[in-house]
Amino acid sequence: MSDSEKKISVALICCFSNAKVRKHLPLDSRRLYRLLRRLLGMPTKSGTYGDLAAWDTHLIENMRLRDDIDLHVISSHSGLKKSVCSFQEDGVDYHFVRSDRATLLKRLIPSASLWHRLNPMRPVVRKLVSQIHPDIVALVGAENPHISGTVLGLGDYPLIVKCQTIYNNPDRAKSGKVNLKNAYVEKEIFKDLKYVSVTNLMHYRLFRKMNQDAINFYWSLGNIMPEFEIKEKTYDFVNFAMGMSQKKGYHDSIKALAIVKKQYPEVKLNLVGGGAEEVRKELEKLVSDLGLQDNVEFTSFFPLQEDLFNHIQHSRFALLPCKLDSIPGTIRQSMHYGLPVVCYETTGTPKLNRDKECVLIAENGNVEQLAEKMMVLLSDSSKAEELRRNAKEYAERWKNDEKMIAQIVDNFKAVIANYREGTPIPEELVCDPEHT
Repeated sequence: MSDSEKKISVALICCFSNAKVRKHLPLDSRRLYRLLRRLLGMPTKSGTYGDLAAWDTHLIENMRLRDDIDLHVISSHSGLKKSVCSFQEDGVDYHFVRSDRATLLKRLIPSASLWHRLNPMRPVVRKLVSQIHPDIVALVGAENPHISGTVLGLGDYPLIVKCQTIYNNPDRAKSGKVNLKNAYVEKEIFKDLKYVSVTNLMHYRLFRKMNQDAINFYWSLGNIMPEFEIKEKTYDFVNFAMGMSQKKGYHDSIKALAIVKKQYPEVKLNLVGGGAEEVRKELEKLVSDLGLQDNVEFTSFFPLQEDLFNHIQHSRFALLPCKLDSIPGTIRQSMHYGLPVVCYETTGTPKLNRDKECVLIAENGNVEQLAEKMMVLLSDSSKAEELRRNAKEYAERWKNDEKMIAQIVDNFKAVIANYREGTPIPEELVCDPEHT
């Protein structure tokens, strides 16, 4: 391999977990951690470990197949019995950094700037990056401050950030409490950032309020979509997410179901997800207050994502009234698996119906309209089949992994050349959501 074709060393900083890496990780039982969270008045989380951020797994699995990439993954992980766990698997160097101390300090230290400076993960990641000495550092997601904040002050390395969302969204307060530390760290990352990928219009406009100069790249996260046989249908609707919350539409799903029940007394909704136990109790009370105990079934978070994808196919339709995401990954997943979708209007969801109607969209926050759309699926089987067919066809556009990873590698090479030598970024790599 010539100098011009030599491998580029990439330090990928993210927050993910899957069964493949967990077999290498010394993880505790979480009993002490759960006790400390209770004592500090923090939401109590499940003691199990499960798959997290499948898009990172997908990215890593695709990147490791490239012969021009030397990949080093630095990820946070809760429950580690030591501060760092490093190993190699399938040609990838992995470094997992314990996050529990950082998240507990986040609760104890009131000042966002002080907590960020004292974040115990920062010196650990800084040392790892110094040892790796990569050609480029790539961060996936700026909204998780315990890991994302570690990219600040790393040294003379080009940094590109792939945005999963923009935390500094004025609408966030409508769906729950805004964490000022998350907002502070994201702003600090964006302030002087030179290279970014933020590809939907809503997030792009929010980002530009904080940074007018960064070069914006195309970068698709993709997703792993294993195939399963079609399952027997047990439920009418399913809402699923990593964590149950207001912003994912769990409360609105229950309220809409109460309206639907007046015409369809036997309607069944399956609520799938983990997150804070307090939220689960809140949802259970809402179900009880609305007399829906026979209509709603809760299913706990699945440690393996493939088990989740298998399970959701026990439902006829997907009810996914997410309030903030442009096009939530759960909508893409449901479309792929042939579940007609009812969702809220966001900046992204109308695009799904641009060529053919693929999803039923209700006004954001309009529970009555959400219920009306649900009843369309229950009453009109031909409409449901049309949506299923159109959505499946649309979902095929997301499956070109080879093209996706080639785009990312081209981005990395262009950033390195621009940062080190001032080489202009090729026009075809620049993304302008305002004119897409």
